[in-house]
Amino acid sequence: MKKILMVLAVGAAGLASAAESGKEGEGCAHDHAESAHGASVEVRASAARAVGLKTVRPEKRRMRTSVPLMGRLELAPDARWSAASPLAGRVSLKVRSLALVTAGETLFTVESPELRAKEAEIGVLERRIKVYRDLKRASADLEAQLVLRQAERAALLAGAEAQDGVVSVKAAQDGRVEALAVTDGAWVSSGTAVVEAVRPDRVRFVALVAASEAARMKDGQKVLCGTAVGALALGFGDASGLTPVYAVFDQGLTARPGERLRVECVTDERETPVAAVPTASVVRIGLEPTVFVRDEHQRDRFVAVKVALGLASGGWTEVTGLPEDEDLEVVREGAYELKIALSTQSGAAPAGHFHADGTFHEGAEE
Repeated sequence: MKKILMVLAVGAAGLASAAESGKEGEGCAHDHAESAHGASVEVRASAARAVGLKTVRPEKRRMRTSVPLMGRLELAPDARWSAASPLAGRVSLKVRSLALVTAGETLFTVESPELRAKEAEIGVLERRIKVYRDLKRASADLEAQLVLRQAERAALLAGAEAQDGVVSVKAAQDGRVEALAVTDGAWVSSGTAVVEAVRPDRVRFVALVAASEAARMKDGQKVLCGTAVGALALGFGDASGLTPVYAVFDQGLTARPGERLRVECVTDERETPVAAVPTASVVRIGLEPTVFVRDEHQRDRFVAVKVALGLASGGWTEVTGLPEDEDLEVVREGAYELKIALSTQSGAAPAGHFHADGTFHEGAEE
């Protein structure tokens, strides 16, 4: 409601200044300053924050052969992993829930009476063998028993490190601890899961689409989410008539599991990409479709540029008539407020500027 009231106030200020534009020496009225493309509006940083103004760069998009998909990110099936105790014993936790861990970091230790007993047997055999060797007597039977006990100890540890009957279980990969299945000091059996963790970076996009839309897609097709590029994988539909569609992004995706996203499946890469802007960037001044672009020489000034519209899809609209500039920025949020700030009477749109309180005044700022 606060923003609505502010917008109305800006509109009233703009119309009032337009009505008084012919008067000299009153308020902030000045001669109109036309740019090469159209009228302009000056917006200081404080006023831009008040209006909620945001800009974005136009993109080259395949508007006719791209299918927009709305879905969410979820953890991939292989994102979860767990660490279990290799043998029975008392657990001592070394990490906390939600902690980030790296591969090779100790997660917990297990004090095992069975392991202590096995190590004691090995110690006795080693000492007896040493006596036999000192006496230069054969000890083949004892050495065979030692090899057997050492193999049994290795089987108990299942690759874990141990010293003096205490086993250290380390993380096999990076991750975040999702849950601790036991409490510190608890007694566990062999094979009991102690730490459950996830790889937050291993995510996949999933959306449900109509079977008719899924028929246009194929496994392996390119999927775009901003600048991130992924690959499509079709799931299996059911009686509902909907088909799950998945996409895996190798890199460049900054969203987290659970977030909703809009992505695009490119069904034909042979189509020539065209310039497009967010549909919210396009406003009509009179009957003319218009986009506000940031002035390259004065960044707090935005110029109204008339454009011709093409196909609209997935929240983007094809446009022609924008300046050819790779650094061009168009207003994505706040275009309507800028439109209000421009008077359209007599087919002319006078230039102006915003004050810090969010009110609009015609002409250049003094």
